[in-house]
Amino acid sequence: MKIELLVFDGCPNSEPTEKLIRETMSEFGSDVKIEVVTVVDNDDAVAKRFLGSPSVRVNGKDLEIEEDATTQYSMRCRIYRTDESQSGIPPKELLTKAIQAAQKRSE
Repeated sequence: MKIELLVFDGCPNSEPTEKLIRETMSEFGSDVKIEVVTVVDNDDAVAKRFLGSPSVRVNGKDLEIEEDATTQYSMRCRIYRTDESQSGIPPKELLTKAIQAAQKRSE
């Protein structure tokens, strides 16, 4: 399984998101290498289809948004919304669902 964490320098949510990924993967009994991808400017954001920092992709798929459905790629902070709250860190449930879907596709 390939997990990418896309961030820009100085993002306050990159470390907590990386910690969340590691904790969630350990619950699956999996130690995974996280590829941290730094986005440097707006041109790089467009080239990398960057939806904001932090963004997480599991096997190339964004946790939340089908990347083909948006063209709003830019250097910005990302906000994850649930029915109850919003946060700069993705909800654990979203990450868990993406990991489970990736595991099913690889079976």
